[in-house]
Amino acid sequence: MSFAHDIMSTTLDMSTLHRIFEPRSIAVVGASANPTKRGHQILRALDESGYAGKVYAVNRGGGSILGRSAYTSVAHLPEAADLAVFCTPAAAAPGLVRDCGERGIGGAVVLAVGFGESGADGARLEERLRHAARESGVRIIGPNTSGLLNLPRGVNLIGARGVCPGGIALLVQSGNIALDLMTQVTERSGMGISICCGLGNEADVGFGEVLEYLGDHGETRVVVAHIEGCADARALLRAASAVTRKKPVVAIKSGRTAAGAHAALSHTGAVAGPYDRLSAGLAQAGVVEVRRTDELLSVAEALASQPSGPVGTAAAVTILSDGGGQSTLAVDALHEMGVPLAELAPETSTGLRKLLGPAAAVRTPVDVAGAADADPGAFARALEVLAADPAVGVVLLVGLFGGYAIRFSPGLAEAEGEAARSMTATMRLLGKGMVVHSQYASHRSAALDVFREAHVPVIGSLDVACRAVAEVHRRGVRLARSARWRPENEHRRITTSRHHVISDARAGGRTVLDEMEARALLADVGLVFEQAEVVRSAEDAAAAAGRAGRPVAIKLLSKHITHKSDAGGVVLDVGSEVEARAAFESLAGNATAYARAHGFPEEECAAIVSPMLAPPVAELLVGACRDPQLGPVLTAGAGGIWVEVLRDVVHRVLPVDGREVEAAIGELKVSALLAGARGGHPVRSGPIVKAAMAVAECVMRWRDVAEVEVNPLFVYPDRVVPVDARVVLAGVGPRQPSRRPHVSSR
Repeated sequence: MSFAHDIMSTTLDMSTLHRIFEPRSIAVVGASANPTKRGHQILRALDESGYAGKVYAVNRGGGSILGRSAYTSVAHLPEAADLAVFCTPAAAAPGLVRDCGERGIGGAVVLAVGFGESGADGARLEERLRHAARESGVRIIGPNTSGLLNLPRGVNLIGARGVCPGGIALLVQSGNIALDLMTQVTERSGMGISICCGLGNEADVGFGEVLEYLGDHGETRVVVAHIEGCADARALLRAASAVTRKKPVVAIKSGRTAAGAHAALSHTGAVAGPYDRLSAGLAQAGVVEVRRTDELLSVAEALASQPSGPVGTAAAVTILSDGGGQSTLAVDALHEMGVPLAELAPETSTGLRKLLGPAAAVRTPVDVAGAADADPGAFARALEVLAADPAVGVVLLVGLFGGYAIRFSPGLAEAEGEAARSMTATMRLLGKGMVVHSQYASHRSAALDVFREAHVPVIGSLDVACRAVAEVHRRGVRLARSARWRPENEHRRITTSRHHVISDARAGGRTVLDEMEARALLADVGLVFEQAEVVRSAEDAAAAAGRAGRPVAIKLLSKHITHKSDAGGVVLDVGSEVEARAAFESLAGNATAYARAHGFPEEECAAIVSPMLAPPVAELLVGACRDPQLGPVLTAGAGGIWVEVLRDVVHRVLPVDGREVEAAIGELKVSALLAGARGGHPVRSGPIVKAAMAVAECVMRWRDVAEVEVNPLFVYPDRVVPVDARVVLAGVGPRQPSRRPHVSSR
């Protein structure tokens, strides 16, 4: 389904998903008396989890299973169950879905493997399953899913044991990852699990729908997502954009590399497209993406439990420690993540000096300098002064706290526990967040248990603690912004009419516009090119060069050869009419030879003559494409000859506004040149943003446009000049591969 169709369709029917996640009755299809079978284990798990609804066992042989009479088919059930779980071979699934539809069952969880992840035969079976779901109206979770869990309701279709209900929702594509996260929550977290959904191959219900459901799920405080592939990435981003305004979403993406993507394809059968584009889209939608598994749960717990300080203020992060070494490392880590440290008011530093003595450091980071070794209460008193500063939004506690009674004297346990209670109360009263890093996080510590019971994160890794406190701060910044990604605006830009150059190309059976056609298309969305003259003979080239009155560039203009430099189709610094004649004749010969060698039709030689440009401050690339998963995507980066070398690019899923484009440009390494590095001329950002928005408008306005690229875009202090442009149309026929031109018409 295209995004344009999706946004014009009706709102998702959450009532059907409610029947799946909050079922009043469950049919276990393929129920078994064999304890080693899933059909037995799920029945037992529902009993042990305290599920209060009705549970029906379905087995073709009938009989009795775990004290229940087994029905021979879903058709014989005494009522239309809300949910069925299939503990059957894969081949039976399409027929069972139809049976469920006839009985009025709302949804089905398909556990079996052997679908799209297993090859061509499995893909065909999965399509039959999808078709059965559409015809019957039964919504499907899976196939190839680890199951479904709603612990507060006792819905345990995974077989999880010993997991406490709570506020963390897991949205995963791996049973092992779900098990690992649930184990971590059980062993060290006080938050517990609300819902766990294994999406599997997403044959029907996908990430976006479940995420939207979780956004309104009262017991869920944070969503943790593990993404391998994604059947509809655009829907995921649209849902995330809305949900992250209500509650945090933390994601980890596997398959980030080509090798990982291949492994993911064999696991779920799904593809998410280029990782860098998806990653950019997740960030735009407010999703916190982590790449380390040890960060996933800690970051999620911190975001779910800690306020980021008064929303709308400039409050930043500060560090309170009992040692300079670790606090300095924390400063480095936060700085590298781009997180600002609070600048304390003079009266705050004065108060800390009086409290802690001359040895203490009283500016961020604040170091109690041994004052807590004999009196852990020094931490609590220092925090009371520190956190009251309006510049402080979130505090990172670093060092030995929680271990004073262990390291120095058991007699300190009571004072340490009281200090923890006091610090918790102080931060709660002020409405500010705190993350605790402790070297004793893995030890039994009553003081650290005080924090945990109050849902204050206690983390043993300094790096992970820094990441957690950074994301707490960043969430506050994001929530304070009024602007957010609004994909629903895209359909307003789409036009059903074709531009005349697109119609001409289609009539000629071409999917690539020549440069002058590309210029005409882009000019109509606001991109301004320098003058250029089309010539079709050596004499015309000479005359055009003479009229220019300065050195010119002469470039091949062809309906079929688009990589001009590969064909020897570019001559620069042509300074006279004689040189222009020779340049045109050289281009003509090169073009004929290249066309014959590559099987292109021979055509009358034409060329573009344009004045050489002064050396720019920088060369950029600005492009856009219609990603099959994400929809329109804007790309900007270092251009010209540096494209392939530097690989300095950023992406934004469209639509975006000018402020977001300006922020994206600022992320580039080459942005230092734009700011006037090493005595260079600083440039105005406005013309760059305007050019990028024009390129974005081109791919969004005309459905036929699959790719558009301006490279290089010459950047001067007060203007930009597009030097070369390429537009590729959507089409099923053969087309030349997209390559970035390496031409600079200086």
